[in-house]
Amino acid sequence: MDIIDLYAKQLKSASHYYVMSIYSHSRLSCFEDCPQKYKLHYIDRVETEIEESIEAFLGSRVHDTLEKLYNDLRYKKENSLEDLINLFHNEWKKNWNDNIVIVKKDLKPENYQKMGEKYITDYYNRYKPFNQGKTITLENEMIFNLDESGDYKIKGLIDRLTEKKDGVYEIHDYKTSIYLPSIEDIQSDRQLALYAIGVKQTYQNVEDIHLIWHYLAFDKELQSKRTDAQLEQLKKDTIQLINNIEEEKTFSAQPSYICEWCEYKPNCRQWSHLYKLEAKPANEYLKDPGVQLVNKYAELYEHRKNTDVELEKLKEALIAFAHKENVEVVFGSNNKAKISTSERTSFPKKDDKRREELVNLLKKAGKWDEVSDIDNTTLTHKIDEKEWPRQLVNQILKFQTTEKSERISISKMKNKDE
Repeated sequence: MDIIDLYAKQLKSASHYYVMSIYSHSRLSCFEDCPQKYKLHYIDRVETEIEESIEAFLGSRVHDTLEKLYNDLRYKKENSLEDLINLFHNEWKKNWNDNIVIVKKDLKPENYQKMGEKYITDYYNRYKPFNQGKTITLENEMIFNLDESGDYKIKGLIDRLTEKKDGVYEIHDYKTSIYLPSIEDIQSDRQLALYAIGVKQTYQNVEDIHLIWHYLAFDKELQSKRTDAQLEQLKKDTIQLINNIEEEKTFSAQPSYICEWCEYKPNCRQWSHLYKLEAKPANEYLKDPGVQLVNKYAELYEHRKNTDVELEKLKEALIAFAHKENVEVVFGSNNKAKISTSERTSFPKKDDKRREELVNLLKKAGKWDEVSDIDNTTLTHKIDEKEWPRQLVNQILKFQTTEKSERISISKMKNKDE
């Protein structure tokens, strides 16, 4: 982006000189998977000790090999299968480092290396002599617009773009996942559909676009297409998702099975207390105040009889510990305590002196009949609809108060590595 474009965008956002980030499918997916991971990665730019997972490393080496195959073909050089396997092994050896994480403890790097060999072998035998289309780009990054003004931009990296015949393009994507998606997953896939928008904007003679996924673990090729109407709807949906991200304030963690592979666990408020405990000597573990609080809370909670007062005190102490350590989950010996925070907004009740002021404001604006009474849910809904004048909404919001509440849920740990 040149200085003129940058200045124009800054002027457009007026008072705060805000330039919207360029998003990608992976960035959008990261937010959908876990807003807290998104914040750690894209906003806080936290550096992690974990460099890469073995699955990601395998995928990169296979992509390197297939890129070499098609790049050489452009120069009329056809590699043999042996050439490609040797290249794969050389790239593996050259890029390997001891920080690469293998979550499945019963597997070794050699297992994944053999998987890569099979993927390349199956692909080679399936598509040789590789004349299914003319290669246009390889591992090509493109940046394209979602709206006419260019405020919303997406960047993407296409593994391979080919032209089957005049005006008919194919977007190819190599997948090393050991999970085969359903038809519904493929038909609703956002990544390649977004790339189709970029291809249409980049090349003038586009008549049709085929989306093709190569699931190498299964030696399967899956295909899909999108209509112009579907692509237009995708633009709208993606713009809405970007707006949601830009307006997000809490960035809460969203624990799931994929936490197992997350490089941000030591920094995550769901897991950081556990990592601190694991760094301590065994004889220091039980001395941790968080462990002691959870152990005592779990004991009383399990046998709760006339212990409400003591439980309440422990609850306050656990919440205070969580705030001090900036964590959402505190770990004990066999249990963990999750501290959940919720907020509830409300407007003045009938015994509140400010209620009459709010009623008069709504009547003067001609909105009283729309809410009938100052019902919290109805009034909040009306504000969220964004149909009332902004000035009126700002005046109403001055009457709104927020109440925060925190609760503790206790649960058993499966193991210390959970």
